[in-house]
Parts: sequence; structure tokens; C-alpha cells
Amino acid sequence: MSKPRYDWWSYVKGMIRRYPELRRRYGALREGRLTADYSGMPRGGGDGRAVEGLAIRELPSTSQREYEAVRRAVETTEHYRNGQERLKVIELVLWKKTHNLQGAALQIPCHVDTAKVWHGDFIRLVASYYGLMDE
Repeated sequence: MSKPRYDWWSYVKGMIRRYPELRRRYGALREGRLTADYSGMPRGGGDGRAVEGLAIRELPSTSQREYEAVRRAVETTEHYRNGQERLKVIELVLWKKTHNLQGAALQIPCHVDTAKVWHGDFIRLVASYYGLMDE
């Protein structure tokens, strides 16, 4: 008998697929002008509170939680003995969307069953960090 599919499975896969875009948006929020304005004009020529403005910018709360869950799962997976291979499967299947699990397994190389296990483990890890897993 196969394992039951969780109701949130497709939501978490979508969360993982959105991660590259969220990472790009998060990086763009953190960019900013951090130098003082030396124009000599009152109130300068731009934002006089650039540092404070930079510190308070963030993604919407749901996007922020999704980003953090996937980021933490990536960091955790990197520390596994075969973490780079696991992340390569995720990259090819969910981020670049250039391979299916069988093709990603050939690319790594690993057995397709191993790629399926790694894929499922990563999805469950993200779900756990997002708070969807009851443990």
C-alpha cells in the first residue's frame, strides 16, 4: 500500500517552486543606499532615513514564512552527507523545471528510487519548518 498523500503536498511543492523568485525579491529588498547624503541641501536629495527604511522593508508575511521555511530546509539539507546531490534533484525538478525525477536521477547520477526519497524528504522538511507537520 502506498503512503497517504498529504493535503498540503501540492501547496508545499508550489512554495518550493516559488523560492527562487522569493529569494530574488528578498535580496532586492535588502539592497539600498547606505551612504550619507552630502549634497548640502536641506533634507538632501533623497531619502534621509535610508538605513531605517532598509531595516523595515520585508516580504508580505505569508511570503516571508514560505521563504524562511524553504531557506531553512536548504540549509539543513546542505549539511547532509549527500546534501549537494539532494539539492541538485530539487533544483532540476522544482526550481529549473528542466527534468522529471527520472531525468534528474540520471543527471546526478543516482537511482530513481533514491531521487524520489530525497524529493519527498525535502518536501516534508519544508512542511515541517512551515508548521504543517504534526510531530
